[in-house]
Amino acid sequence: MEGFSMKKFFSLENIFSARNLTIMALLVAVDVVLARFTTIHITAQFTLVSFEYIPAAIVSALFGPWAAIVFGVVADTVGYWSNPIGPYLPVWAISAIVGNLITATFLYRGKFDWWRIIVVRILIMLIVTMGLNFIWQSIYFGAAAAKYYNSVRIISNLVQLPIQVILIRFFGKLALKITERMEKSRHSAE
Repeated sequence: MEGFSMKKFFSLENIFSARNLTIMALLVAVDVVLARFTTIHITAQFTLVSFEYIPAAIVSALFGPWAAIVFGVVADTVGYWSNPIGPYLPVWAISAIVGNLITATFLYRGKFDWWRIIVVRILIMLIVTMGLNFIWQSIYFGAAAAKYYNSVRIISNLVQLPIQVILIRFFGKLALKITERMEKSRHSAE
């Protein structure tokens, strides 16, 4: 088994190939479509159910932390401008970046073990959803609204947790198989 290397973990080589940029662009498009057509909002500022985490998890796991950062900013910005709901708040991109970095830390190089995915989703729930998103909502909408939304969000996240874990594992392993086949066909063509 390959040991952990900070140099490999933070390598930029995974971003700058045409193949990887194309895959990331396609996953940004999937993210935007999922945000537009599968998201359930209680208000303009509060999302109850969303499946946007799937493309973000795939990019973070396949391409690492730098790709996760780029994906988080691009998907958040393109997603907002393609379907604006409420005011544009750039700080939400910070939440996307942190969530993707957590995901990359545990799932990078296609490590879609059950326990890793569960830890990722719980950390994102605690750090991003209950922490950062609470701060952003408090700043923009007031502490009372943020407290209300956080109480609803706790229930929503706990209900969604098993679904998220199953979907990330399924689509993550599927994406891993597809990219491995692409790599094999590329090498056999050379």
